[in-house]
Amino acid sequence: MRLRDFAERLLHATTLEQKLAGPEGGFHALDDRDPGPPQAWSAPSRPAELAIAPRSRRVKFPHPDNLAEPEMAVRALHTFANHELMAIELMAWALLAYPDAPPAFRAGMVRLIADEQRHLKLYVDRIRELGANFGDLPVNDHFWRCAPSLTSPLKWVCAMNLTFEQGNLDHAPYFEQHFRRVGDTVTAQILEQIFEDEIHHVGFGARWLKEYTPEGHSTFEIYCQNLTFHNEPARARGAIFNSDARRAAGLDEIFVEGMLRAT
Repeated sequence: MRLRDFAERLLHATTLEQKLAGPEGGFHALDDRDPGPPQAWSAPSRPAELAIAPRSRRVKFPHPDNLAEPEMAVRALHTFANHELMAIELMAWALLAYPDAPPAFRAGMVRLIADEQRHLKLYVDRIRELGANFGDLPVNDHFWRCAPSLTSPLKWVCAMNLTFEQGNLDHAPYFEQHFRRVGDTVTAQILEQIFEDEIHHVGFGARWLKEYTPEGHSTFEIYCQNLTFHNEPARARGAIFNSDARRAAGLDEIFVEGMLRAT
């Protein structure tokens, strides 16, 4: 299967099952010899129940103290699942928008998609175990609001890997601890698994940030210069800052120090 066909299928899928489906023949068999011309969309196709909702319909994220209540746990998991769905779609978008990106960049993106599909399925299955379905609650489009501003692979990794996913180096262990505290070890284990994958995803961004950082400039400087107006460094961190996870992802000390000061 051609890589661009797989990316188009993910982006334009109208069922959740299609968003979760891998390519025919497996990821290893994807053919990227014909990436095609640049293509970009401002919004994905979605099943009706996962259509992007207006702000007036969106529900408030629960307080961690309330996660013992199944309804509140579902509300949190629904938010996390939507983040994974948007990540899958934006990764497919990037494969279509940047056909001239280095082959290693595009191959790495494919590996990230496989991880994000697995994460989404973990959340979807857990939501079902708690008596609900992904799509029962309204979903937002924050990741997608950034898409028109992501005009290069560097801007893409600064937004996705180094902002949204870097933030999860703090958020995932924070919510893992809270789910364990209320006795929900199943959800806690899901968050623990996703946290480990996020280190590698941030590492993908760290690799390409270094690749695109000119000599004489710091990676943190280039990161800040390539953020969109939707984001700022403070969005890439949580209440409890995990320096060790950032170092494990390959972010250098100047970058980590810059993030530590971000407010």
